[in-house]
Amino acid sequence: MKILICTIVRNAEITIPRWWSKVKHITEHYPEIEFGISVYENDSEDNSKTLLEECMKEAPNYFSEHRLKTEDIQTNFYQSVVDGDRVNNLAKARNECFNQVRDLSFYDYAMSVEVDCQLSVESLKLLFHNIHEWDILSATSYAPPTDYMIEIARTQGVKFKVPFYDHWATRLTSDEDMWDNKITEEKPLFQTSLSSLNPQDLVSEIDEILPLYSTFNLVCLYRMKAIIEGCRFSGYSDYLQSFDCDTTVICEQFHQAGYNRIGLIPHLKVFNDPYLQITSSAVNHKYN
Repeated sequence: MKILICTIVRNAEITIPRWWSKVKHITEHYPEIEFGISVYENDSEDNSKTLLEECMKEAPNYFSEHRLKTEDIQTNFYQSVVDGDRVNNLAKARNECFNQVRDLSFYDYAMSVEVDCQLSVESLKLLFHNIHEWDILSATSYAPPTDYMIEIARTQGVKFKVPFYDHWATRLTSDEDMWDNKITEEKPLFQTSLSSLNPQDLVSEIDEILPLYSTFNLVCLYRMKAIIEGCRFSGYSDYLQSFDCDTTVICEQFHQAGYNRIGLIPHLKVFNDPYLQITSSAVNHKYN
């Protein structure tokens, strides 16, 4: 199996060293898989460009193909907000990871790995062992829990579940505009409060895969054949006739092209951790 790891970067000097350590470890831990890597960065105001250039000096030791493109194109910088301009910028950046690769047909899958993601490399075996049956398959992303959350669960005598993170990109059905939120005429799109439904509550086995309409969740595998045929990230949804999450729109395009097997693994936990709050040991033990 051949996998192209894709990562976009902006103002990520804090997490680039951890991300680089993780993607190198992935290649070492799964020697039966051949990996390439494609990284796109734009408009960083910190030390991201220099750090990425240093990382790429090592890349030939781990990746059969390695691509890095950095640009200054004067785009606005957004935090994690629901915004049309933001998703257009993200979609263009993600697609650049495909555009700069010599021959996409060399790869079986593209694998998005977000630069601010904390993960257990060993746990990714669930993705790699199951991907053949799926067109898109992801881990499940969670937010860093607070000690207060953990203590409340303990005092109430219930099992603690880390809070779900990727509410916008993840949809159970095409009738939703966010996680667990049905589209209704009287409500504007993307304005609902976040659902308390945890993906772990929807499966009974630790390795069970939950079929979905769309997913991303920081670590996500895509069948490359669909990408070669034209499926791409986009900030506009033909289905909703509106701007939409760029990582949902590529799932929409997969469906339109006949690639309908999309799922996530609720107990394969990865964390949105841009400030290095979570240690690797916590991912492996404390939150599993």
